[in-house]
Amino acid sequence: VLLSRDPYCLAAMPVHLASALELGMKNELFIRSHKLCEEYPHRAVSWFGVGCYYYCVGNFDSARRYYGKATQMEPSFAPAWMGFGNSFAAQDESDQAMAAYRSANRLFEGCHLPLVAIGMEYQRTNNQP
Repeated sequence: VLLSRDPYCLAAMPVHLASALELGMKNELFIRSHKLCEEYPHRAVSWFGVGCYYYCVGNFDSARRYYGKATQMEPSFAPAWMGFGNSFAAQDESDQAMAAYRSANRLFEGCHLPLVAIGMEYQRTNNQP
């Protein structure tokens, strides 16, 4: 409803993009991230959207490139750090995934998602802290 009233509501955009990624909405991600990059090329959320699209289509190297671009533009943009970690984990690069999740945990103070991702990565690698 919010995005139908304001299609560029940047406060809601990370949640919308992450939800579209989880639901496999490739077309929505492509169109939304393309428009975001046209309107806001200097905002991290735009490149986070591009990363979400590439992650959704299984191109993890490109996803990682765009998540990295988002974190370079705005180092405190925690959703991009989560995407960065997920793209590393998808290619069995556990050390880099853990580093990205730890960065997200520092930025998402009080949020459980980075800790869940760290736990899932430990379990995936049969590692225990």
